[in-house]
Amino acid sequence: MLAFGPRIWYIIHPFPAIDQERLMKNVLITGASSGIGYALALELAVRGCRLFLLARRKEQLEMLVKEIDQPSVDHQVHICDVSDLLHIRKVSAKIQQTAHIDTLILNAGVAGGGFDPLNMETEKIARLFQINFFGSIAFIQEFIPQMVANGSGIVAVTSSLAGYRGMPKSAPYSSSKAALNTFMSSLRIDLLDTGIQVTVISPGFVKTPLTDKNDFYMPFMISAQKAAKIIAEGLESRKNEIHFPKRLSWPAKIARWIPEIIWIRLMKDRR
Repeated sequence: MLAFGPRIWYIIHPFPAIDQERLMKNVLITGASSGIGYALALELAVRGCRLFLLARRKEQLEMLVKEIDQPSVDHQVHICDVSDLLHIRKVSAKIQQTAHIDTLILNAGVAGGGFDPLNMETEKIARLFQINFFGSIAFIQEFIPQMVANGSGIVAVTSSLAGYRGMPKSAPYSSSKAALNTFMSSLRIDLLDTGIQVTVISPGFVKTPLTDKNDFYMPFMISAQKAAKIIAEGLESRKNEIHFPKRLSWPAKIARWIPEIIWIRLMKDRR
């Protein structure tokens, strides 16, 4: 009973009081040059956030700042290749010299469908993990100490419903997102009582330049603008996971409980 008591305390113990006015003041977004990142930047700018926009394509970021059209706000643009850990460290240091980042939205990622187990290319898989997993971890490493020292902040990563279970022809992509999910789940435990909100964003199909390349049926697809509103509201509500659209995400959650042998039979015709 004595051993069980502390566990009950942590379940019912409220999180520390958070300064809501500051929580999403300075927001860093990776992968901001297109898709969800681009739409989310527009949405958060309207909500009064100062943005630090990162991507490889400078011209797209500058176009985004022009579209935001807020000359009185010092939104910043930084070129960053999230596959380069040294570059991440340099860009992070530069940003921290000018501002305290309150919210990290680690959105950069690449798709990885069409996987063929008979023609695996380890180098391509490693690069996919470098971008989808290690790129996010590197930013967390750089900014978490400052957030903990200030006792507040949000760390959010864009994962995928495909990270819930193994999907046909998607072994590298699904596993990179599953690794990200598990990392964030553990991080949430480790940062308990620090004032840091750890959030996983799990979208289904969102119309972006990435999904435009897909040649298969994508049910319940939503616009990037709608996805951005859902994400912004979820972050403001301090949700542990923001999953959407619900017509797809809830069945995907339930599917995690399906026995493996049945799951294989359900998926075999989708190969």
